[in-house]
Amino acid sequence: MSDLINKIPSIDAEKLIYPSGDGCEVYLLKNVKFEYFVSYCSKLNEIGFDCVNKNKIENNFFEFYKKGNIAVCVGYYDCDKTIRIVVDEKGSFPPFNPKNYNVKNDSTFWQFEVDHSLIDCGMCYILKLSSGAFFIIDSPHTYSINDCERIHKFLRERTPQNEKIHIAGWFFSHGHEDHIAQFISFLNFYSEDTVIDALYFNFVSMDHRDGGDWMESHRGYYKLFFDALNNHPEIPVIRLHTGETFYLDNLKVDVLCSHEDVFPNDNSNYNDSSVVIMLTVDGTKLLIPGDAGHEESYILEARYPDYLKSDIVQSAHHGHFGTTENFYRLVNARVVLFPVTQIMFDGDFDRYPENKFAIDLADEYHIASNGTVEIPLPYKKGDLKLYPDETFESFKGVNDLWSYTYTAEYKEKLYKEYLARGGKPLEEYKNGF
Repeated sequence: MSDLINKIPSIDAEKLIYPSGDGCEVYLLKNVKFEYFVSYCSKLNEIGFDCVNKNKIENNFFEFYKKGNIAVCVGYYDCDKTIRIVVDEKGSFPPFNPKNYNVKNDSTFWQFEVDHSLIDCGMCYILKLSSGAFFIIDSPHTYSINDCERIHKFLRERTPQNEKIHIAGWFFSHGHEDHIAQFISFLNFYSEDTVIDALYFNFVSMDHRDGGDWMESHRGYYKLFFDALNNHPEIPVIRLHTGETFYLDNLKVDVLCSHEDVFPNDNSNYNDSSVVIMLTVDGTKLLIPGDAGHEESYILEARYPDYLKSDIVQSAHHGHFGTTENFYRLVNARVVLFPVTQIMFDGDFDRYPENKFAIDLADEYHIASNGTVEIPLPYKKGDLKLYPDETFESFKGVNDLWSYTYTAEYKEKLYKEYLARGGKPLEEYKNGF
């Protein structure tokens, strides 16, 4: 245990301690009353902490304090009568209060078509705010070789020629390679043409007690990611904590869950370190669970049974093993977005009935490998636009990497669908399969 606990008022209740990493600890208090939450927040005031924000999301109460470089987040969760006190010695809060901005355009949300030629995962969502600035969610895999260039081109085409690309925030759900790799390349190649106001994330520590199965395989990309950030100290980094609601122009972001909430349960499934956020833009709610699995799903279902209701939901973990059927029942989204290939969607559809359940509730669903999907906001059924399909899965490349094999009939079917979506004919398939 560090000395962080000595920087806050004494906790006169039984507590469990979670070392969240990078100068941050969480203290979990079970079976406590709301009155203890109120009294503890008062004690923070008494020893010189300033309350910078108070928030309520459904029946969960949050207060946020700052003293020097120390940030303290106190959350009370009515569903299980717990308090979580987060102490962050590198505390930098997101912008809690809305600010004035110039309206330049209507807002638009895109499920960006990641280059799935060689890889079946990765995701990237782009939101253009009414100010003209962008909010970006995650980035593609290393094997999506040219995607940093494609993302830059996409943003450049939607930015006035005499202006730099303005990214109001780039959010990362978690530190998997298929969610951070192309951001590293983007920063290396296009930072001169880009202004990034802040980066938002809360990655699980590489020293995590449950990291035996995933720690070493992730360490290399953590290093590349943080090396890239160290080369750009001008970009603020904000570590997100549950209960924060912040604003970027006409975008409202609610932080609903992170790895700090999974403790003391098992987190050997790295995907349960995802930061889950709710976006609200012009009255439309978009839920982004990242790769959240069952542990985070249970937390979300218990804490926010009414608040999860959304217009648009990103399918958790690309439609693989992720959130539960009950999660999608509570979300009850009109649009389901799958950041995955048609190949893997087809393969997982019968394996994970949660996907069919979510689709049956929705008006429409879209698969990322089939072309970028544009959603004008506020969302209205029938307003979506599907861009021409830019990339097609290389069956040889996929087989070399993953040993997946498919029938000639299935390959031909997918290729014909790709052409029908505006894809350019490919030389390697001109003589069939």
